[in-house]
Amino acid sequence: MNHLFKSSLILFVFSSLFLSCDQEQEAIPSYLHISKFTFSSTPLTQGLNTADIISAKVYVNGKEIGTFELPATFPVIASGKAEVIVFPNIKENASSNSQKYFKPYESYTQTVNLEAGKIDSLKPSITYRANTTFRWMEDFEDQAISIVRSGSNNTKDSFYTIPTSTFGVDQPFSGSNYCGFIRVSSDSFVVFERSTLSTFNDIPFLGTDVYVELDIKSNINVQVGVYSYIGADYDQAPVMVINSTAGKWKKIYVNLKPQIGDLTSGTPIRLFFGFYKEDNDNTDYKVYLDNLKLVYVN
Repeated sequence: MNHLFKSSLILFVFSSLFLSCDQEQEAIPSYLHISKFTFSSTPLTQGLNTADIISAKVYVNGKEIGTFELPATFPVIASGKAEVIVFPNIKENASSNSQKYFKPYESYTQTVNLEAGKIDSLKPSITYRANTTFRWMEDFEDQAISIVRSGSNNTKDSFYTIPTSTFGVDQPFSGSNYCGFIRVSSDSFVVFERSTLSTFNDIPFLGTDVYVELDIKSNINVQVGVYSYIGADYDQAPVMVINSTAGKWKKIYVNLKPQIGDLTSGTPIRLFFGFYKEDNDNTDYKVYLDNLKLVYVN
């Protein structure tokens, strides 16, 4: 190979590499920061504004940037005026491995002017989508309970309402004056189960996400499930077990789709809540419930 040609070739390769590096260095990202979502609701028709939005899926100018646990600061390879869309994610069935967009909540859209190397802070403010159906709500505010004994309930203890000012309730949210309370003392029988008084036969099945929302504080594992009725027969299908919350209130989103998705349209269903004590378990168990909702998007 000609020596001069070889030298020129090497120079060209190195020049191309340096040019490529310079071009990469010039792609300085802009940054977006999201600390948390602000969630609001209309209490009379939508219940209280309790929510647990843990992450956000972000799109910039129609391109998916990623999903980020909140609070988060993340880079965006874009500059100038940009449309940012943020979708609120929840832990479906209380699983950190099942973070997904909660469809009854709105997404948030904002136009920002991105500048390389600078951080723009977003403060997403959302509510329920206009086409969300609230098929059932129980907030205990009228001091009545739309939940009755069901199944194999053989505990002698009762489910009743108490003021949220009662010692031990310690609710972290405002706007609630009463909550549901279950106490199963050490000498109780082993099974407690309640179901909704109402039977729902107009729930959309076949692939529709149908959620039970609830706030709970409990020192025992609580099961949530569905009764479905076909003629004189019924089927009991557990959906999930909510673990003891270790003295804290937690927001839970239970997706019923795996259990009701194959039901025939018009099949009546009821929701049930229950727990079971082991034989000779002398623990005093306490369960506090509030803001129960059965919701889905039309």
